[in-house]
Amino acid sequence: MYTAEKLVRKFSDSKTLPHVALKVGELVKNENSTMHDFEETIAMDPILVTRLLRLVNSPFFGLANKVEKISKAVVFVGMKNLRNLVAVDAIRDLFTESDPTQGFSRSALWLHSATIATLTDMIGKRIFGDSREDLFLAGILHDIGLIAEDQVTGDLLRKACDVYKPGGKSLIQSENEIIGTDHCKVGAVLAKEWNMPEDVLKAIRQHHEQEKSFPIGSVTSIIQLAEFIAGKMKFSAIPGKADPLPPYLVKHVKGMMSNYKIIVRDLPDEIAKAKDLFDPEGSTLDNG
Repeated sequence: MYTAEKLVRKFSDSKTLPHVALKVGELVKNENSTMHDFEETIAMDPILVTRLLRLVNSPFFGLANKVEKISKAVVFVGMKNLRNLVAVDAIRDLFTESDPTQGFSRSALWLHSATIATLTDMIGKRIFGDSREDLFLAGILHDIGLIAEDQVTGDLLRKACDVYKPGGKSLIQSENEIIGTDHCKVGAVLAKEWNMPEDVLKAIRQHHEQEKSFPIGSVTSIIQLAEFIAGKMKFSAIPGKADPLPPYLVKHVKGMMSNYKIIVRDLPDEIAKAKDLFDPEGSTLDNG
């Protein structure tokens, strides 16, 4: 049986965020950081420079003129957006399928995470008028604990996924019984190690707490709304299994149903626009 801390220690022995990603996170937290600091850090990774320039010139940003210098890309994207882009680039490889099996799939989890990141951004901006970059970051990282569990516990995670029954035994309950911890606790420990913002850490830890109520419009509640919509659209973390909407959010969604229907309608186009962000090799998101 594992504690979250023990599992993360074993995971970190073999997998960790690249130095550049950790450094960018530190720069974002330091209010004295300059754009030049970010430019120097990004320039340490030539592959990341290439990907960033490609992304800035993709439909995701929709620029009229092509950006060819990393300095201009950094200025255009901004510090927090840059942190998010680097985080996506850094964790994408962790989702590479090593031994795909029925019940749990890293590629399906990456599609789910990309969908949640897109939805949190859309819900934040369109429903709550909130354009915080932390929403996107929380969305892409919310299930990172599942990757650590898969790396360290393998078959135990798959057993927990099999036992999990929406409307009955939750995934969190199954994980705690079989593994000794759950992906929310594990993800929160990882997020703290990676120096992620407090709101992101809380959302990772709390997003499966259906019995509690969180402030509507908080990062946690927006993640829960995104999880529900993704499940309805068959983009669940565990294929074929999705939890209901937490009770405290039901009235909110009913009162804004027309707005949420528009988000559902627009989601495929938004994911397509972000394809170069989530899937620069042009393969992973085709599985949906």
